[in-house]
Amino acid sequence: MEIGSEFWEFEDELRNDNREFWNFGKDTKFTLSGRTSIYYVLKNILKNKKVKKAYVPSYSCFSMSKPFLDLGIEVEYYDVYYNNGLKYNIEFREDIDIFLAMNYFGYSETNMNSYIKKFKNIGKIVIEDITHSICSSKKYSEYSDYLIGSLRKWFPIASGAIAVCMNSNFEIDLEKSTNEKMIDIKKVAMKNKKDYIEKNDNISKETFLNEYYESGKILDEDYQNYSIDVESLKIIMGINLEFIKKSRIENSKIIYDKLKNNINIKFLIDDYNERDGLLFVPIILEKEKRDVLRKYLIENKIYLPVHWPQEEKINNIFENELSLICDQRYDKSQIEEYIDLVIDFLNKNY
Repeated sequence: MEIGSEFWEFEDELRNDNREFWNFGKDTKFTLSGRTSIYYVLKNILKNKKVKKAYVPSYSCFSMSKPFLDLGIEVEYYDVYYNNGLKYNIEFREDIDIFLAMNYFGYSETNMNSYIKKFKNIGKIVIEDITHSICSSKKYSEYSDYLIGSLRKWFPIASGAIAVCMNSNFEIDLEKSTNEKMIDIKKVAMKNKKDYIEKNDNISKETFLNEYYESGKILDEDYQNYSIDVESLKIIMGINLEFIKKSRIENSKIIYDKLKNNINIKFLIDDYNERDGLLFVPIILEKEKRDVLRKYLIENKIYLPVHWPQEEKINNIFENELSLICDQRYDKSQIEEYIDLVIDFLNKNY
């Protein structure tokens, strides 16, 4: 059994009604991707307001900055770094028009409510990225003007994100139904990965990896103004969200219990309240150890991501972070088995 990488095709029954779960604010739209949601929110803001500068976290994927840049908005990064925990260096300045807040990995302890409230108090627009906190006990701040969130990191869907206007209706509609070219390739990739996971000898790993790459490339080039595809919307509206959250909580607790006394590892967030469904469990270890461990795990078909691929931004978390997988695809024994592999390797080599 492989651990990690992209979700594969979904076949279970959709028996739930999740409409109330997604009812976050005054108006919610389901879009193609997280960056689509950011672009859509910005277009609505720009309809009535001039925006020059956005304040964005340094610890983030470049795709979050791209919609700002594509709309001619200057991006300035505030420092998010590790120093015996997750830290922020944020200035409350008048020249900032939009503050982009981010809840890291699903921990309620990392929510930026106090910063959001301060920016609101000085009259700034706040967009809160709730991608990581979809299954948290505290999903968002009540002071935010807009919420955005990518759903593809949580569920077996070909596309999906949310854009929420908290206090009024969006004034601009999404212009396009969906990016069919990207969706079609992504669905083929998910089907082929499912066949591969189920040991279909006719499917090579290279085949579906290339297909995932191609769908991602199309998204990079054409992400604006699209809605979610119909099939993905059905999945997020009918999938068992309680099971997903419960699985992630149980798996995260196993990881914390097994690694909490290991001298080679520190958790990015020391305390886990066991109420939050986490996206990943991020750990911190020396870069050399991290890279050697990651290579060893890949050799054993365990694919742990590093967040995020470094662009021009400087960030000390990226240099030392490894994201441990805790999602609903894996049961207790599978999580224990791969974490034991991590422990054994570190104990034998360091």
